[in-house]
Amino acid sequence: MFNVFSNISSNRPFLCENKFMYLAIASIFITSVFSCTQTDSIESPQHSQPDFYGNDKATGTHISQQTSAKYVFATAKTCEKFQNFAAPEHYIVDKPLLLKHAAPASFPNANDPALLNGLSPGDMVSISIENGEGFNGNYIINSNGLINIPLLPPIDVLGLPTNVVAERISIEFIKKEIFKAATANVTVQVLHWSEIEVSVSGAVFNPGRVLINETLPQKLEQNILSYGDHSNKRLLSEALRAAAGIRPDAKLDQIILLRKGWRLEADMTGILTGEPVTDYPLITGDRIIVPTTGCFQSNLVRPSQITPKGFRIFMSNLIAPAMSNSNAAVGRYSANVPYGTRLLQSAISANCVGGKQWTNAPRKVVLVSVNPLTKQTQVIERSIEELIRKSNRESINPYLMPNDAVACYDSDVTNLRDIANTIADIIIPFKLL
Repeated sequence: MFNVFSNISSNRPFLCENKFMYLAIASIFITSVFSCTQTDSIESPQHSQPDFYGNDKATGTHISQQTSAKYVFATAKTCEKFQNFAAPEHYIVDKPLLLKHAAPASFPNANDPALLNGLSPGDMVSISIENGEGFNGNYIINSNGLINIPLLPPIDVLGLPTNVVAERISIEFIKKEIFKAATANVTVQVLHWSEIEVSVSGAVFNPGRVLINETLPQKLEQNILSYGDHSNKRLLSEALRAAAGIRPDAKLDQIILLRKGWRLEADMTGILTGEPVTDYPLITGDRIIVPTTGCFQSNLVRPSQITPKGFRIFMSNLIAPAMSNSNAAVGRYSANVPYGTRLLQSAISANCVGGKQWTNAPRKVVLVSVNPLTKQTQVIERSIEELIRKSNRESINPYLMPNDAVACYDSDVTNLRDIANTIADIIIPFKLL
């Protein structure tokens, strides 16, 4: 093609006399466009049918456990051994759940003090003792979970409720012979619940360590002047929300809570169904594991206290770039969609649906998503006509997930019109020679 154009530029009189050269140029251009467009613009999707998103009647995906890295330092000669380093783990519920840090099988009972509002580093408590002017005052739990009282050794209070802490302090006063048993009456009250760090792994969108119950300084000053404090953000549900929410494959009736060697299985389905649910308070160092069912559950794809309220997706709806987002009809409310949005809704939000029926109905929309179980990129292609006619089928009209990408391609009629305009732009300059 480049040789033809070079000959054209060096033999201008020949072009004016030989009109068949225009037809040759047009045929070469059309042949190159039709031979490249279908392979370069829209390739055949690698995964034509999604095996996770939007298909709740599938049999599920088999997941193999990922192993931890075997090398602490970079001593290996190849990088293959580090492919799973720091990769999130998936916990299967149809097989024994092996937990290295769970010594007993479960908590003794639901009323165990370890499940109550235990103290964490940074919590502020008020200690008062009858006739104990030198010991009364406000104390903060240090980073090791210890409380330091004058004349007493450091006392471990991590995860303990206030009544148990008061008993331990009384025992220490009696041991040191500072107070007698009849007069060692200690009262402990919480003035401020501090923020805590817990670990969340498994079927959540952003597994890792999260910080919950952040408090404004103004609220802290008010709590110091009053006895007692309440926090609704040091709970299990808040930790799940802080990890970007549970995924559609989560098993809510078997969430694992690990604390200081103890293990508890919590049922959190009541948050979505409206039934009573026990939302356990957390302390620093707790570990939360959300097992996976390996199957898509459409009932979990909606905004709630433990699922995302909304998320961002990436959209592209025009072949010819627009001068601004207003002209492209892609604004803030298009890129940020509520949880539970489907492909057809995003296509309408991206201005891919509507307009002239004969030219716009044959449009195509492409969804690019990452399977959270296999970590493979899924690419599916749907026509606008197919989406509208079969929008009730989840395999055709899947749900969108955070950071998905949606692209709209114009119809064949629009493509032919652009090709004709391009040919005219090439031929017209030669007519003026």
